[in-house]
Amino acid sequence: MNFPVQHVPEKKSQKMNRMQKNILTIVTLAWIFDAFDYLMLTYIAVDIMKEFNVTAAILGTVTSVTVLARLIGGAMVGMVADKWGRRIPLITSMIWYGIFQFISGFSPTFAFLYGIRFLFGLGMGSMYSVGVPLLMESVPHNKRGFASGLLEIGFPAGGILASLLYWSIYSTGSWRELFFFAAIPPILLGIYTMLTLKETKIWVKEETDRRGIEKVPLLNLFVGKQLWNTIHSIMVNAGFLVLFYSICSWYPTFLKVEHHFTIAMISIVTILLNLSAVVGSIAFGYFSDKIGRRWTITISALGSMLGAPLFVMLHNNILLYIGAVIVGFFGPGGVWSINATYTAEHFPLRMRSTGHGLTYNAGNFFGGMLTPVIIGLLSGQYGFGAVMTLGVLSSAAFLILMAWIWKETKDMDMSI
Repeated sequence: MNFPVQHVPEKKSQKMNRMQKNILTIVTLAWIFDAFDYLMLTYIAVDIMKEFNVTAAILGTVTSVTVLARLIGGAMVGMVADKWGRRIPLITSMIWYGIFQFISGFSPTFAFLYGIRFLFGLGMGSMYSVGVPLLMESVPHNKRGFASGLLEIGFPAGGILASLLYWSIYSTGSWRELFFFAAIPPILLGIYTMLTLKETKIWVKEETDRRGIEKVPLLNLFVGKQLWNTIHSIMVNAGFLVLFYSICSWYPTFLKVEHHFTIAMISIVTILLNLSAVVGSIAFGYFSDKIGRRWTITISALGSMLGAPLFVMLHNNILLYIGAVIVGFFGPGGVWSINATYTAEHFPLRMRSTGHGLTYNAGNFFGGMLTPVIIGLLSGQYGFGAVMTLGVLSSAAFLILMAWIWKETKDMDMSI
């Protein structure tokens, strides 16, 4: 079935129209449900380890294999989206990861769970590599940072949903039921998207015959002047992901094991952290359109470094709560607020979905695949708190360096 093309001028409108708002809503909700599904595992890690008799390091490899699948899915589906459009890959990815989230709840063995989380990861990588370019190409140029900030509330908002579900039903049910509940929203959103979103092809120049779209092999991302942009995007995304996983991948486990928090207390602290991240993401996303991407990364990374010691190392509950607010605001909030637009701005239109999908997920491969495993391995000797703090400090410093060795892109024209 052929759908009419929706052309969205890059600079003619300073306000978002109805279609653009619908795209923003769909992609943001998709990212929220993506995070909701993904972070659910962190809340039930201890019980899965007990049921299947595996160590923290072994369980950490489940996150790692999901990250590997995200790299594969993001790169491959990104190429499909650059060639044939964004709509069908976006819909398919949401329904895909919802289905495999549901199947995760039936896992009879750890090996089965391992394989299903790989298949789940293919859909996660696909969603972000397609959804972000679609959104960044659609909104007015002076709203990209703000739209990115709204989009990036996805992971903290997903974390809040996971906390609430964990708090509300986990004490009366099992870890398997959480997977079943988490699978429903993305499947419903995929159906809604199918009914309301028409194909958007702003990524094709208006004068270009749709049948003559230039084919862009993956290798073109590593040729000529584009090489440094691609490498930088991988490196900065690795920094983003090390910071995120250092904060979030083992945090509920840290509270349970080292602070002996109850289910209710774990939920309250993680909700506090994620609410702060939502506020930080919106605020820094808005200001990134004013002060630029470079200063947004610098200020928020410095804030993360200042809050990190309070975040995990002090055995004082009040200071831990304060640290959670500070690091949530500056880390998953401030630093992550511009990830979507910053990564998309590394690539020209004809290879944006491919480039975004590959480099974000490659950064996730290096930053996200290794970080949970390393924290799991070192936690036995040094404790979760110390290792998580080191991860925040080192990744924040690295991100500041990366921001200042690349150009400022807040006024970049996304139509070329």
